[in-house]
Parts: sequence; structure tokens; C-alpha cells
Amino acid sequence: MQKGCIQLYYGDGKGKTTAAMGQVVRCAGHGFKVLVYQFLKEPNSGEVKIISSLPGVEYIANEGKIPFLFNLTPEQQEHYRQQWGKTFELVKEKFYSGEYDLVVLDEAIDAYNLRTIDPQDLLDMMDNKPEGTELVITGHKYGMDISALTDRADYVTNFMKEKHPFDLGLPCRTGIEE
Repeated sequence: MQKGCIQLYYGDGKGKTTAAMGQVVRCAGHGFKVLVYQFLKEPNSGEVKIISSLPGVEYIANEGKIPFLFNLTPEQQEHYRQQWGKTFELVKEKFYSGEYDLVVLDEAIDAYNLRTIDPQDLLDMMDNKPEGTELVITGHKYGMDISALTDRADYVTNFMKEKHPFDLGLPCRTGIEE
């Protein structure tokens, strides 16, 4: 791949993961090597089965159930941080290897804001990205300051929600939101 850039997709609107997975399909379609890790998500979304089957795509899955951090005690939150930290260490090792043309860190902004990872680790990845690697980072802002991320990115897209069925009580729908 030519010089890799950093793409940042954030906001409360639908489509961040969908856009990132479209980038995975596009790169894989050109024979590029892709790494995907979805923070704070179980590997049961519809896109996982498809992208995992694509030649050249490596998907790193979280283990076990992924609870909502907002509903956990501080002790439970720390337990999950440690569990996810081990997986993130593997992701970082693969990222810094320079073997991948595209690396997608889905919901990494959430992990950054909720401190399930050391925020400096994500900033370091952005600052020390291998030259030929395209890095796609997605997530929600939660009203927090993400200027350290947006300042480092080459592309920044804010997905703004105007209306969403979830606001009316409609749960996530298989094949649409998951």
C-alpha cells in the first residue's frame, strides 16, 4: 500500500462500524492484508462472519460476554480492563509489526474514553503508525474531549444522529445494527 493515513469515524449516529467494515471489504478485495479488532463487542455481529471469511483478513475476537461498563462495580470494571488489556497487547504487537495494510480498531474511541485501555496507547499507535498502514478508528464521543485523536487523524468524520429507532425503544435488530 502507499502511504497509510489515519481515519477517525466518531459520533452518536449509525454507520461508523458499517463504514469501517466497508473499508475492510474494499482493501481485502484488492488483496491487501487487514487486521480487525472490535473493542467492547462480542464477535456475534453479522459482519464478523463475513469479514473473517475474506482472504487476507484477520479478526481478533474478545472472549466471553461483554457487559455494559456503566452497569458494573469498579471492581468488575477493573476485571474486564485486565481481560481486554491482554487482547489489546496482542493487537498492538500485530499493529506495530507493519505486516498489515489496514488496521481497524472499532469502538477504540469508547475504550479510550472509558479508560478500558490506557489512552496513551491509542495516541502512541497514531503517532507511531507503520508508514504503509492505514488505520481506521471508530467510536462514540460521549461528550468527552477527543481533540487529541482528531488532531492526529488525516480523515475525521462525525456521524451525527438526527433520529434513531432506539430512541423510541426499538432494540438492536439483527442484520441492521448487529
